[in-house]
Amino acid sequence: MRRHFAPYLFLAPYLVFLLMFGVVPAVYAVGVSFETPDVTFAGLENWAAVLADARLLPSARNVATYLGMWLPTMLLFVTGLSLLAHHHGGRISAVSRFAWYLPGAVTGAAAALLWLFMLSPGISPFSPLLRLAGVSSGTDLLGGQGLPIVLTVMATMVTAGGWIVVVYAALNTVPGEILEAARVDGANGWQVTMRIKVPHIRPQLALMLISSFAYGTQIFVEPQVLRSAFTSQVSETWSLNQLAYFFATQRGNFGMAAALSLMLLVVGLLVAVLVIARTDLYATGSRKG
Repeated sequence: MRRHFAPYLFLAPYLVFLLMFGVVPAVYAVGVSFETPDVTFAGLENWAAVLADARLLPSARNVATYLGMWLPTMLLFVTGLSLLAHHHGGRISAVSRFAWYLPGAVTGAAAALLWLFMLSPGISPFSPLLRLAGVSSGTDLLGGQGLPIVLTVMATMVTAGGWIVVVYAALNTVPGEILEAARVDGANGWQVTMRIKVPHIRPQLALMLISSFAYGTQIFVEPQVLRSAFTSQVSETWSLNQLAYFFATQRGNFGMAAALSLMLLVVGLLVAVLVIARTDLYATGSRKG
């Protein structure tokens, strides 16, 4: 009896937080999305207004560009470094994992402020390198497609370390006898990696993809902080979350903000379902076989 009860006991704190800060706010947002600013029923008016807003498409394009750069970068970076650490092992591997994880200790607004300091050529410790690359001011760095590239670097450095630890831990569960059998059969290092190790960590990579997609579509703090220093280069509605914030604070229309937020939630859920279906993320051992 205790064995059957224990999993639910461990899940309970998460379920409580999920209900309080996930389900309840989402249900409340559904109600708000059908209301006008004077709290009368508006039907689908707010949803239609969001879809018709001229700022929606540029914001969606900015986020899509950023995700197109960041997600492949994260996938390759985390997978490559995790496999490298697992291949070498020992004390060097432990030190390298700690070094990769360290930037993740600074997150959110603090991380954005730190990167704002490092990207300002006048005060950055990397100013010689920035000037060598032809960057004499922040406007040079953030112009054109510069902002998605900068955000990709920022997000990768902040989030990759934690995922490297997760993927590395999964690699340590590869049965040693399977690796040994592959080597006895003449498999080289590349074949062992691609045919044994990478398939073994596919659930962790799928989970990283789902989480990173949700994180990326909701990007807000980083462009908002960068905008405080480079107003002309970063629009106040650069990202979709910034646009929702604009609807709520500048136009006082919480219904439109709720509608856009729910659209993001639906997109995130659809992508999660697609990834889970294509990767058998929650499949049991028998089903995988």
